[in-house]
Amino acid sequence: MTFRKMGIAASLTLLLAIPALSGCSHLPYQSAENISGHSMSVKQIGLKVAARVDSTMAALNTLLNKPSGSLSNDYKSFSNKFSSLKSGYGDLKSAISRVSGSQGKYMATWDKQIQSISNSDIQAVAKSNYSNAQEDFSRFTRRAKTTESSGGALMAYLGNMKKYLSTDLSATGIQGASGLLGKAKSRAATFKHDLFKLDRAASRLSSDLKPAAGASQ
Repeated sequence: MTFRKMGIAASLTLLLAIPALSGCSHLPYQSAENISGHSMSVKQIGLKVAARVDSTMAALNTLLNKPSGSLSNDYKSFSNKFSSLKSGYGDLKSAISRVSGSQGKYMATWDKQIQSISNSDIQAVAKSNYSNAQEDFSRFTRRAKTTESSGGALMAYLGNMKKYLSTDLSATGIQGASGLLGKAKSRAATFKHDLFKLDRAASRLSSDLKPAAGASQ
């Protein structure tokens, strides 16, 4: 039997037989289910943010290289899409925080219950899955920090470009901004790459913590 394929939360089901858990209003596997849901939120929001990166960069490219005939309208389009991107980025950070904020108490509770298991075979399974969960959380945390960093760098760069363009939509101003588009695109590409990595880490964490069918009943 491959214990990893049981799902990390499956080992928590074994803990339900422990008397110490009787009468608890919030069992460890229920916390795992919550974190799994938060992880899926990170994944879903990340996909939306990635799409908004694309639309924002497309609007900026139109403004600088393919103006529609009204630079004012093109600027407004870029500005609106950038505002939407910043909002989504804020939502992503909040979703990440919900996962990270739940980790400590959940893992501490799980570890405490593992230590109370007297059967060595059951404890070995629980410890193995606990270790796998630690790896999942560590991977998620690393990806989250990297993504927040590259995302922050992109927001700052585009924000400065917006300020620059808001005061100078002249031919000279557009030309100057066009020379910076390559750096903006590079930051956008880095952020999207990190979003993809975060997506995979969030998916794995969510999958491994998701309770087996019927566990919530």
